[in-house]
Amino acid sequence: MNIKPIGKRVLIEKIQQEEKTTSGILLLATNTEKTYSLGKIISLSENSEIIEQFNVNDSIIFKNSSGFQINTDGLEFIMLDLDEILGVIENKKD
Repeated sequence: MNIKPIGKRVLIEKIQQEEKTTSGILLLATNTEKTYSLGKIISLSENSEIIEQFNVNDSIIFKNSSGFQINTDGLEFIMLDLDEILGVIENKKD
C-alpha cells in the first residue's frame, strides 16, 4: 500500500537507534529515555514548503510525542506535520 501525505506532511519510517559506547559495547535501555527519535522520509506531500526543504530518504529528527502512527501491511509509519520536524540530519563530507 502506498500512502501519499497531503497538506504540509511527510510520511516517515522510524529509525531504531542502537546505543553503543565508544569501544563498541551495546548498551541496554537506560532509565533516561530520549525525548526525540530519528526517522527516514518515505513519502512527501506535494506542498511547496515540504518539497523545498526535504527529499525522500532524508534522515530527520522529531519529538517522540509527535505525529500519528500508521500500521499497515505489518509495517509501522509515522505521519508528521511540517512543524513537528525538528531538523534534517546531514552527512559530514570531509
